[in-house]
Amino acid sequence: MKADDKTAAALYGLGETAESPYHGDLHDTLVSWGYNDNTEAMQKKADSECDMENGNMVKKCFEELGLGTKSKGKGGPNECFQIEHYDSPAVIPNEDGSRPEKENQHYKAPCGTIMRVTSAEDTVGINGIGDMVVAINIVSPARAAEDLWGRKPLPEELPHIRSFSDISWAYWNRAAAGNIQGIKYFMAAMVINKETNQYIRRILSELTPPEEETKTWPGHEFSMDSDAGKALLGSPMGRWAGYFLMQHKRQLGGNKFISKVRVFRSEKE
Repeated sequence: MKADDKTAAALYGLGETAESPYHGDLHDTLVSWGYNDNTEAMQKKADSECDMENGNMVKKCFEELGLGTKSKGKGGPNECFQIEHYDSPAVIPNEDGSRPEKENQHYKAPCGTIMRVTSAEDTVGINGIGDMVVAINIVSPARAAEDLWGRKPLPEELPHIRSFSDISWAYWNRAAAGNIQGIKYFMAAMVINKETNQYIRRILSELTPPEEETKTWPGHEFSMDSDAGKALLGSPMGRWAGYFLMQHKRQLGGNKFISKVRVFRSEKE
């Protein structure tokens, strides 16, 4: 994140640039790769997820950061975006024009190959006024395809655009239009990822004195100079935020980096 683009590319073995090939709101790109991208019905369904007081129950956090807690549907600044890798307009219909069941859906990818849907789903919350991106739900194409297909997919069987950093970037572009460079906060809500939770438990156990459970806001804060901070950023629920910044330096106006991370639990179970 702190390196120039060429150095970042060298660190990751990416050639001359670490920049993502995907820019802008990406709607057409996502649909062409078999995604059903945030239809009006999906927006209505997801809106309650962006009620940060009654949905995710992180009112104290948002108020301390000066962010409104209401969802867009209730007149607030938190807009939920939803995407799913099935039921897309790109799905090839049956001979009678009907849409196949999910397990039988295929689409013609931009590369010309007929590909199978994966059943991936993501929900992203964007507070364009307060400059926050919230990962609410992440089910990756690789994981979802394994469940739907009954086997591990090969990389070439997956849509080329599939990383959560690119998908969240698309929605950040839509909700923060005119203020793309203003990003301040990333949040991972409702963390159920096993590996990430293992990291959190170990980090809490190494505090002085040791603790067994996370606390409500403000919880525990860890600098990126610490092993704990680096472990959390490198966890499955943290690394997307690093890629978001590393792969969009030019659009963000230079190097932006994560300086610290907080772990806290919601105000109710």
